[in-house]
Amino acid sequence: ITLLSWALIYYSRDELGTQAEKHDEQIKAVSTAGVEDGRSVVRISAQSQKAAGLVVQALKSARREVAVEVYGIVANLQSLAELRGRYRAATAESKAARATLAVAQSEYRRMETLFRDDRNVSEQTMKSAEGRYRAELARQAAADQSAASIRDAMRGTWGETVTDWATNPDSQIMRSLLQQSVFLVQLVFPYDLPRASVRAKVAVAPAMARDNPHPASFVADSPQIDPAFPGETYFYLVSGGGLRVGMRVVARIRSGGEPASGVIVPSAAVVWHAGKAWAYVKDGEQTFARHEVSTTDEMQSGWFNATGFDSDDEVVVSGAQ
Repeated sequence: ITLLSWALIYYSRDELGTQAEKHDEQIKAVSTAGVEDGRSVVRISAQSQKAAGLVVQALKSARREVAVEVYGIVANLQSLAELRGRYRAATAESKAARATLAVAQSEYRRMETLFRDDRNVSEQTMKSAEGRYRAELARQAAADQSAASIRDAMRGTWGETVTDWATNPDSQIMRSLLQQSVFLVQLVFPYDLPRASVRAKVAVAPAMARDNPHPASFVADSPQIDPAFPGETYFYLVSGGGLRVGMRVVARIRSGGEPASGVIVPSAAVVWHAGKAWAYVKDGEQTFARHEVSTTDEMQSGWFNATGFDSDDEVVVSGAQ
């Protein structure tokens, strides 16, 4: 019994070990991805390409004017409109106080003249006229100070140029802003961007609809900051263009240099991974190399890339994912 038990255990262990070895030999993972010359490549047979429906397309050459993209926001003028209303009310009160002051001053001088001319009026009457004059003088000074304080508040938030528009009752620009036929846009420029580029040609478009840019004209420096983007802020005027208050916009700042040559990477060829855009370039009949795509310059049909791709490259536009 002991010998039989030992033999059973011995041969069972051997049998299980043999099966494990056979199991290991049956599973062999074949990877189609690898790294060659520092690039990620994928090898796919012609049969697999056909089964997956892979379609490649040649890149189109393009020339693009050298420009820098900056971001901004369509300014909300509600606070400016409220300050403008308060300022106009304060200036109206100041004008009324000034008119009342002129009457009180004239009455006081008349009473003073009559009092000194053989006391034709009593001293009490003259003092009463003087008191009214002093009171109106203080009221007029307070109204002027109130209007000046409101103007200072506007200047601290919107700058001198926009404040001049708001405080001028005949300003056509301010009227157009309130009617939203034109918009005030605040753009954020990187600190390393030359100051001269602020007054260069600028085209502004909604960040999610860049195909319809509109020219923008420089207004002035902006005292406000944009918490979403670090940099120096500037105000620009943009006419219409489907903009809305609070909308994020993108602006192209033309540098005036020679146009750059490159290619347009189609939108269909771009896949996103790890927060970056990539495209697969066909290197051979069965080899595809992954290239990073720059998305800083978006065009209607894709992204313009001056480097990283050749004009005769073919990219996967169907089945890239």
